[in-house]
Amino acid sequence: MGKNTSLKQSFLILTNKTSLSLIQKYHKLFTATQNMGDTVVLYHLLGDNSNPNLEDVNTHIFDDEVLSSLNYFPLGFTLVPGSNHFPLLKFYLSHPHYDYYWCIEDDVEFSGDWKSFFEDFSSIDTDFISSHIRRYKEEPEWPWWPTLAHPYTVIPQEQRIRSFNPIYRISRQALELLHKALLSKWCGHHEVLIPTLLYESGFSIQDFGGKGEFVPEGLENKFYSENTPNKRGILSDGTMRWRPVFEKTGNLKNKLYHPVKITDE
Repeated sequence: MGKNTSLKQSFLILTNKTSLSLIQKYHKLFTATQNMGDTVVLYHLLGDNSNPNLEDVNTHIFDDEVLSSLNYFPLGFTLVPGSNHFPLLKFYLSHPHYDYYWCIEDDVEFSGDWKSFFEDFSSIDTDFISSHIRRYKEEPEWPWWPTLAHPYTVIPQEQRIRSFNPIYRISRQALELLHKALLSKWCGHHEVLIPTLLYESGFSIQDFGGKGEFVPEGLENKFYSENTPNKRGILSDGTMRWRPVFEKTGNLKNKLYHPVKITDE
């Protein structure tokens, strides 16, 4: 298949920072995606007097009211843990014309050309692409499985799927399904809620790389190196991990890295 240049895509950088490194990341992604879609800083406004100084940056601002204004059921009173899909859904509801939405946390880096990375997926029509996609049986002690809940419907834990979502791409149709599901009182940590509800509803899901059932043939460990398997699902090694942090982007070529914490504020 050839690259589909007619797709309308948004590339959303989720952040609460206005640091130099954040602004540099925006301009890097803006340049890489100029012919593919719109790059937007999805900015979390914290406190009453926050005033982001983001000149020349395409910014979509939200605050903690996103936890209540959408009439969804969050896990708690803060965006983290588990509810940082709410800002993406809020953006989708006011910008429903994109075919695909990329959500990229501010501490994700790529040790290659972002343009080539995004182009590699322009001919793939998968509804949800993320990392470390696993079934319950592979990581039964992962702590967020039980958070997926609904007052009248149960998806058995054995049927649940998790993903690791510092960066992911999701289709407009998938976001429409999630919006309706959340309005109907589904709730849960986004890393179990998104892949499970989409898979159960017949949507397609795919892994960026690593290993496992959801990695297409030929993409094994292509865009990130896999973590050492463990029943708790704790991601403590590989290039896409939870902890420890990277002080800079690693040396492996054309790999996603997370979390990369650059201190320049």
